[in-house]
Amino acid sequence: MPNETLSSSLEMSSYQKKIVQYIDVDLKPLPTSVTRVLNAVDNQMSNAGFIGELLGLDHVLAARVLQAANSAYLGYGPSCSSLTDAVVRLGFRRVKTMVLGVVTSSSLETALKGYQYSSTDLWNHSIAVATAAQWIARAISYENPEEAYVAGLIHDIGKTALNHIIVVIREKFYTVKEERDLPFYRVERLFFGLDHAYVGGMMAKKWNFPERLLLGIKHHHTPNESTDDGYLASIVNIANACNPYNNSKVNNYGTDNIHSSSFDILGLSKESVFEKIVELFSYYQNS
Repeated sequence: MPNETLSSSLEMSSYQKKIVQYIDVDLKPLPTSVTRVLNAVDNQMSNAGFIGELLGLDHVLAARVLQAANSAYLGYGPSCSSLTDAVVRLGFRRVKTMVLGVVTSSSLETALKGYQYSSTDLWNHSIAVATAAQWIARAISYENPEEAYVAGLIHDIGKTALNHIIVVIREKFYTVKEERDLPFYRVERLFFGLDHAYVGGMMAKKWNFPERLLLGIKHHHTPNESTDDGYLASIVNIANACNPYNNSKVNNYGTDNIHSSSFDILGLSKESVFEKIVELFSYYQNS
């Protein structure tokens, strides 16, 4: 993290205490129906039938799993009608990733005044990044494109926690942002000593997300800081920088914002990445 800060150590400590308090006290745990599914998926004694029964207790999860199992886009045919068959077809790992995405996505459909987001801005941006991350993952043969989709979908979840603090210091926050022409995460680090990506990782930890997914969220702006191989974080970093949706009031996306380490981590040249981005935009236009 940068050495320069704009807050005193006392102010920064106060901000961080508020963030921790929000996550420890105000952040709701995952619903019981979800934790049951996640625990069952992680239990080696579980079978597809049992997991299918648990999914059936939550109509939203059940519908999403069946939809995915019948998705031609994912390479499946529209012939799966039972949740047991759907779990077998998708596999436990993909079911787990999908469940995590479904249960957290509702937090993204909200206005964030601190970030000047309307009730649809965060959601639209998140969907665009998720779609781009999944497309990039497929283009480079990443082993779990669905994981990349979910990491892209909730990469900015930490903004929902920082929003109530930024609202209070909004004038000072945006003065610094505009005068220095910095992206949000850099300004957050200057004021709070951490950014929304780091806070998103804290939230993912409370929800017991898989370590790889947690790190993909936590380091989507700085893949080089990830304690794993940084592969998922790099995919989300590129998807976030180059997604077609852009709220021009607050964002400044583009290829210049791809972290330099993303190319090395993924073993791709800048030229090959830019070629894939052109293909990505073509995909969006034709879909």
